[in-house]
Amino acid sequence: MVISPPTNGVILVILGETDKFIPENLNNEKVVIFRRDSSTNNELKMVKELGRLADPALLKKLDEQICNYLDNLVDGNPVHEHKDGTWWFYEETWTFENGPFPTYEEAEAALEAYCIVVLAIREEQEESVKKGLTTRLENGSVEQVEQSKTTEENG
Repeated sequence: MVISPPTNGVILVILGETDKFIPENLNNEKVVIFRRDSSTNNELKMVKELGRLADPALLKKLDEQICNYLDNLVDGNPVHEHKDGTWWFYEETWTFENGPFPTYEEAEAALEAYCIVVLAIREEQEESVKKGLTTRLENGSVEQVEQSKTTEENG
């Protein structure tokens, strides 16, 4: 699928071989959708006009949501259960889930191990900052710069 940047408020979309249906978020009057694949002999064919909504038969059905944790966030505990009975936990940024785990206890133990690793990495980073400064060079490499604390410099 190729999606153009908006031009005068209009978005052009070209569907390919793997795009059998139109995602619902693109079913908008300001979106024009074409198809170009073997079914159109690799020629552009309009499947949704500007100013109209797509035929419902062309729309991709929404996948059933298996995790509604963030919709029902009440306790702040990142460990949660999916509809299939598996247990998961969110990582520190609450962006990615880790799992599946068969029980709450195993998910909680994995979360604890994850936190220990994250805290250890942070401590290492803080120590390296204390020991020396790093400088990013123009070529993208990093150079270690030692901090020198002599009495003459601090004097």
